[in-house]
Amino acid sequence: MKLTLLTAAATALIGTVSAFPSFQNADSPQYAEFLKQAAAIKSNGKSSALWKRDGNLETPDNGFGQRRLTALLNPANFKYNAKEQHVDLTSDEHKFIAPGPNDIRGPCPGLNLLANHGYLDRSGVTNLAQGIDAINKVFGVEYDLALALNAYAVVFNGNLLDLSWSIGGPPKSKGLGALTEILLGQPSGINAHNIYEGDASIVRQDYYAPGANRDNVEVHMPYFKDLLKLGKNDQTPGKDIYNAELMLQHKANRWHESVATNPLFFNSAFGGLVVTTAAERFVAEFAANNTADANGYNRIYLDEPNLLAFFSVVRNKDGSLTYTPGHERLLESWVRRPLASTFGLDDIVLTLLNAASIDPSLLSVGGNTGKVNSFAGVDAGDITGGAVHTADLLNDPQALACFLFQAGIEELVPTQVNVLYKSTAQALDFIGKNLKTPFQKLATAGNNPCNKYSTKAVDAYSRFPGSKIETNGKEGLLGSLVNALAGGKRRLSRNF
Repeated sequence: MKLTLLTAAATALIGTVSAFPSFQNADSPQYAEFLKQAAAIKSNGKSSALWKRDGNLETPDNGFGQRRLTALLNPANFKYNAKEQHVDLTSDEHKFIAPGPNDIRGPCPGLNLLANHGYLDRSGVTNLAQGIDAINKVFGVEYDLALALNAYAVVFNGNLLDLSWSIGGPPKSKGLGALTEILLGQPSGINAHNIYEGDASIVRQDYYAPGANRDNVEVHMPYFKDLLKLGKNDQTPGKDIYNAELMLQHKANRWHESVATNPLFFNSAFGGLVVTTAAERFVAEFAANNTADANGYNRIYLDEPNLLAFFSVVRNKDGSLTYTPGHERLLESWVRRPLASTFGLDDIVLTLLNAASIDPSLLSVGGNTGKVNSFAGVDAGDITGGAVHTADLLNDPQALACFLFQAGIEELVPTQVNVLYKSTAQALDFIGKNLKTPFQKLATAGNNPCNKYSTKAVDAYSRFPGSKIETNGKEGLLGSLVNALAGGKRRLSRNF
């Protein structure tokens, strides 16, 4: 039986918590095995690092309950250590400095604030090594996820020759000469729509949405106010308002809003699932402050003051809000998560499963067909030749990890390389070493076979006019461009 991610059958299937027997049941052997495998990846085989502390967390109830969705290595499982968790935010090297007129800032608040605090180059152009180090040191991003995110940015939005990439738009660089020999055009930065950035983001408009003027960078204050409203506009300092459950509910609201207002809405396997859905979780985890609870354990919380600073928004004395583009920062009182409580690729898989339990739409791939409210989902059974069905992805974390690897990394990534590069050898070699490896390690953890199957996701994208990508000043549908590859790279560059 074939299931579409947004069919009535799928909706009925995952409409209740009981539809996730292997996910929601902590005693399930299948789920326990996944946790064991994922923990082994993070702790170099020492699965004992995944231990649970008895007792209830002291997180206040904000209407969504206590923070039940935590990182696999839960921050609350570790003793709070003020010295180890301190992040320098006040020295000359790392104090907040607003970007200058020639500095680049982009759609990701976390990257913007890392540049504003000098953990990334303040110009907004960073590199592979610095990017990995910064998000690990400040936010506690596990090396596998840090490597995957930065490697993707380098190969698709940056300079493969010096491993640099821009956190916003195209870098103002004088050293691009040799790069033009292998790349069609110049590096685009992570602003590039449908390559890194996607629709239905947290507080930014869809690139092709009517009236957005292709602004996918600045905060759209109506969306931000919707987020605050979801948190009941609670301004209580130290209260854990914006947890993962609330942020994923906000993502669901944004998804439906985009479908209803953007005729070119598109949700891809990577930009839609991994990037924009996971971004909501990133805010709940990385913008959150940390302190000690009554028993000396770590308490993670995201209140309004920390959320506002993270998004470069200030609440004025009269209660109004003011947004200043590019001025994202961390409060001087902000403390990072425990060193041992890293957040990695396995947490992305669990995030997607939790997102689907809140709203099945969030695990869908597809888009509107040129009119609002015309969303058509891609049938998982069709694009995998029956190798995996939607029900498998919803019930089995390892099946989902394998699907993300096969559909995203094994198929989509090489396809994008063929579209964006004149000469692909260097890019594909880089991908094999730096992007494929961490995803494959997760997909095959615990001797999970993750047998190779060919997907047709990219071909299906041609149905959706919002799947077009831009490069070198031109644009075209990714699915259609793939079909042009048979005519050779030179033909592709002309037709593109």
